[in-house]
Amino acid sequence: MSEPDLTDLSELADEELMLLVANGLIEEPATELFRRHNRALFNFVAWLCGGNTGEAEDLTQKTWVKLMTRCADYQPGDAAFRSFLFQIARNAWLDARRGSYEATRVELDESHHDIPSEDLGAEQLADLRQQQHRVRAAVLALPAAQREVVVLRFFNDMSVEDIAAVVGEGFETVKSRLRYAFGKLRRELEGVA
Repeated sequence: MSEPDLTDLSELADEELMLLVANGLIEEPATELFRRHNRALFNFVAWLCGGNTGEAEDLTQKTWVKLMTRCADYQPGDAAFRSFLFQIARNAWLDARRGSYEATRVELDESHHDIPSEDLGAEQLADLRQQQHRVRAAVLALPAAQREVVVLRFFNDMSVEDIAAVVGEGFETVKSRLRYAFGKLRRELEGVA
């Protein structure tokens, strides 16, 4: 195997980067994977943690460490890299839930919301922020199993097949959870314009 060109890792697919890590070339490919996926991973974990960003930071860090220890387990044909990463995060969250106490809840990081404030007046911007708050509260009020599939589908753009791989459930189960979650969200948010 020839030595890979590390000058432009941004050209490589996630799966190729993960294979480089598994073969012992760790720092540069792992840094590129972190750059690509850390924000989405953190947001997913923060939703799972019900907005507790301190717990989400800890679990996100544990996920990256666990990824490095499990890199040899990754098989590109079995699942997309992102599904593999999110599955590790979900398992870390489940482990933490089994043995932890309810921590103080804090607001989710609002930096991931792209609000075009320059195009909106003050009143419109205030209305939009209020709607975002109601949607966030409604999503956080969902049962954990429904919340995680909604977050994976709409905040992380995962397919139903990838979500099924992450949560370890069947395709139809994921579709059912999404349907029930949408029903609850629709009832909760009917008054939101």
